[in-house]
Amino acid sequence: MSKHNRYVFFSSDTEIAAKLADSLEEMGTLVHEQPAPDILSRHLDDSQVNMVFLDFVPDDANNEKLARSIDLARLLNRHKPDMPCVAVGRLNSPGAAVAALRAGVNDFIDLDNPEEVRDTVKRLARKFSNGREDETHYRNVLVLGVRTGMGSTLLSVHLASLLQEMQNDERTARLQESGKLDESQSEVDLLSLQERTCLLDLGMPVADGMLYMNVNGNFDFVEGVRNLRRLDRTMLMSAMAHDTTGVSVMALPRDLDQLNNVSHADSLFLVESLRDHFGVMVVDVGGMPNPAFIAGLVRLADETWLVTDQSIAALVSLADILKEFKEDGIASNELSLVVNRYDIQYGMSAEQIAQRFGLKLKGTLPDRTLSIMKSTSQGLLLHQEAPKDPYIRALRTLANTLVVPAAGKERPQEQKSGWLASFLGRDARSGSAR
Repeated sequence: MSKHNRYVFFSSDTEIAAKLADSLEEMGTLVHEQPAPDILSRHLDDSQVNMVFLDFVPDDANNEKLARSIDLARLLNRHKPDMPCVAVGRLNSPGAAVAALRAGVNDFIDLDNPEEVRDTVKRLARKFSNGREDETHYRNVLVLGVRTGMGSTLLSVHLASLLQEMQNDERTARLQESGKLDESQSEVDLLSLQERTCLLDLGMPVADGMLYMNVNGNFDFVEGVRNLRRLDRTMLMSAMAHDTTGVSVMALPRDLDQLNNVSHADSLFLVESLRDHFGVMVVDVGGMPNPAFIAGLVRLADETWLVTDQSIAALVSLADILKEFKEDGIASNELSLVVNRYDIQYGMSAEQIAQRFGLKLKGTLPDRTLSIMKSTSQGLLLHQEAPKDPYIRALRTLANTLVVPAAGKERPQEQKSGWLASFLGRDARSGSAR
C-alpha cells in the first residue's frame, strides 16, 4: 500500500492513537482528531482520506466514550457510506464489537495485534477500491492555447459545461437505479464536489471564462493559495463561483501583480488540492506567460491538449512551446493536439500538423465563430442554444474521451472476512458500500 495513504482516528486517547499509528507506520499517515461530529463533518468530502478509525476501547469510568464513537459511526454511515470505517478495540471486550457492528462499522481490529491491524486495513482498502471501479470517472485535462486568440477559453468553458451535463446525467441515472430520485435530490445545490466540474480559468485575458459562463466571484486563485490550509468542502462550496448547472469556477485575480506574492509550489499544491476535491477539472491556461508553472500543470493533468489553428503564426508558437516543454523534460507523447476553427481549405491538414510536430491528434473543431458569438452575446453557451451545432458535436466527442466507464459498463460487494464476521456471523453493514 502507498505511504501516501491518509487515515483519520477519532479518539480522545493519545496513547491509543500512538499505538495505532505505530501499527500503520509503513502504510500511511494517521491523523489524530478529537471525537466530535463537527470535526468528522469536515473530513466527509476530503478525497485524500482513505479510511476512518473510531475508538471503541471501553472506558471503565463511564460509557460516554463508546456513545460518542457510536454517534460518529452512524453519522459517517449516513453521509459517507463509501468511506471505510474501522472500530479500534480489544478482543477482551466483545460488547464493544457488538456496539460497533450495530453502529455500522466495516470491521473491528484488535489494537494489541499490529499484524491483524495491517491485514484488515489492506483487505478493506482492496474492497473499497474495487467498489469505486463501479463508478464512472473522468480524466482531468489541461487546455493550452499555443498563443492568445486560439479559442482555448471558449473550448474550456464549453468542455466544462458538457462534462457537468454528463455528471448530472450520471447522477440522475444512479438515483433512478436506487429508487431515490425525487425533485429535491435533483437540485444543483445538492451536488457534492465529486459530482461537480471545476473550471480553473487561468487564461488571458483574465476571467474571460467566468464572463462566458455568466458567473461572478471574488474568491480568485491567489485567495485560494492564501487559504490553502483551510481549503475544505465548506469553503469551496461557499467561496467559489458556481453556474446554474453545477460547474465551479476559479479565475486569476484582476490585479496580476498579486501573483508575485504566492509561491510556485503553493500554486501547484492548490491545483492538486482542487483536483482531489472535484469529480473532474478543466484547466485553461491559454496565453499564460509562465512556462515553468505550465510545465508543473502538465505533470498534474491526466491529459494536456495543445490548441492551435492552421495559421503560420500559431504553428510557429506551437514549435516554441514544444521546445520549452522538451527543455523541462516533458515529452511530446504526453501531449495531444486539438486544431480549432479547422477547415481543410485553410492550409495544412490536422493530420499533417500532428505528424509534422510528432503529436497525437486529439481532434478538430470546426470554425463556428459566428454561432458562438451569437450565443455568448445572449449569455448562453452554444450547446444551451444549439445542442446539435457542429462545434458542439465535435466537442462532445472530445469530452467523451475523458470518460473512464464503470467496470463492466459501457457507459457486489465482497463479504467481510476476519474474526469479526466469524464472531458475529454477519456483515458489519446490511447495505453495500455503494
